[in-house]
Amino acid sequence: MSTLALLATATAAALNLPLGRLRAHAPRRSHRWFGLLAASVFLFLALRHAFALDWITALPLAAAMCLGQFLGRRQAGAGVPSPARWRTAAYAALMAGLLLFIGTPAQASASPNRWDRLDADEPAPAFALTDQNGRRVALTDFRGRVVIVTFLFTNCTDVCPVLPQILARVDHLLNDDERRKLAYVGITIDPQRDTPQQLKRFQREHGLSAARWTLLTGSVKELTKAATDYGVVVRPDPRLDFVHNTVFVLIDANGRLRTEFHGLATPAVEIARAARALFPLTPGPSPARAEGRARR
Repeated sequence: MSTLALLATATAAALNLPLGRLRAHAPRRSHRWFGLLAASVFLFLALRHAFALDWITALPLAAAMCLGQFLGRRQAGAGVPSPARWRTAAYAALMAGLLLFIGTPAQASASPNRWDRLDADEPAPAFALTDQNGRRVALTDFRGRVVIVTFLFTNCTDVCPVLPQILARVDHLLNDDERRKLAYVGITIDPQRDTPQQLKRFQREHGLSAARWTLLTGSVKELTKAATDYGVVVRPDPRLDFVHNTVFVLIDANGRLRTEFHGLATPAVEIARAARALFPLTPGPSPARAEGRARR
């Protein structure tokens, strides 16, 4: 279960405790009994929307709703609540649900169809890490070539295997002369498992050119600093090990950060066009035409 799903489940249980206490005093099948049950179901639907959960992932949410109701009934004290308390609880649940429905879903920023471009002209954050061959490599070693930097980890089964595929499509949109001026750098976010040997295995399994691709690892401190410097947010996830944002950073031949693309849906043609703008002027097909030829 993801962090968001756990948070939604805990919230559902907490919100249903007071509703369960009130339902314990409502005559069964009365308008108050049905009203509080409807409020509970409405909160469940609102939480599912707010945390952008599919129906399978939301099953623990429904279980938490029932558990909160059960514990609330068990905790109900003596005496019958006043009508004002019943109305207040129902209205509060209604307002909370409406606010959750109105708000943007928590995972909306992770939409697979969204991507953004950010242009800049500033010194790229420096790094000195260990490559797949066990050698120390610094950003300054790439002077004279345009560099595309991305972040991944080899045990990822979600977005990371897609990143080399996107950059392979970028390669197809460039001519031979432009390819010689471009290098790809993948920095891992998993220092514990991504040893140089593991990075070399990943390179071989994904068919990444040794001349074009450099995969980097290092200590926890080094990789945390690199990820932070490049705006990569990493958090643990029980199913995927780590969750991180997708970014392609373009650094020119003088070591200056010029363009960032954010989002897995970033079109390869846009990355190729931005890379071409950083090369010395040489004749060659436009990315759009090259993409058309690749499709044919």
